[in-house]
Amino acid sequence: MEEARNEEKVHSCDQERQSALEEARQNPREGIVIPECAPGGLYKPVQCHQSTGYCWCVLVDTGRPLPGTSTRYVMPSCDSDARAKSAEVDDPFKDRELPGCPEGKKMEFITSLLDALTTDMVQAINSAAPTGGGRFSEPDPSHTLEERVVHWYFSQLDSNSSDDINKREMKPFKRYVKKKAKPKKCARRFTDYCDLNKDKVISLPELKGCLGVSKEGECSPVLLAH
Repeated sequence: MEEARNEEKVHSCDQERQSALEEARQNPREGIVIPECAPGGLYKPVQCHQSTGYCWCVLVDTGRPLPGTSTRYVMPSCDSDARAKSAEVDDPFKDRELPGCPEGKKMEFITSLLDALTTDMVQAINSAAPTGGGRFSEPDPSHTLEERVVHWYFSQLDSNSSDDINKREMKPFKRYVKKKAKPKKCARRFTDYCDLNKDKVISLPELKGCLGVSKEGECSPVLLAH
């Protein structure tokens, strides 16, 4: 049964290793790269080219090299679980229409909104009396700046600490979006756009998603690999 399952895999590391070994046997001078495999048809996170001494990081499920990670005669430090799937995190907001917002303007609008929020957060942290009753939690070091901004803004809006932004709490959000983000015509329906499950409240994941920072924690390595 195991074998049948593996057949369905587009290419498992074991199959690729077999064919590389075969090719290396036939053309010993070619310096063929022979993939190193982990259990379950996965690739080891570090792959090396035996004859040149180069090593690099790969996505463990496809073996595809991660750009910018190759080193020579030293082992690169690779994420042991970088997967291709995570690079294509299903982002429900990616193709979601923002009503009233002209095609191609959505990203520009969201970027301008994030810029404004980032500036505000930095000012709020630097000012002597933090707004929101001093509810600054220590930033999580694993968060990107954008994530910290969204967490900070969410806690500003969520005045009753219910972990979602209700209709009343959404009013300042709507005002802020209208005032700070351009083009203005994208602002009108932005809160509806954020409310993915249409339950009339905006959760933290929804706010992250509609601001384009829906990075899943366990998926970050692939997205961050330059």
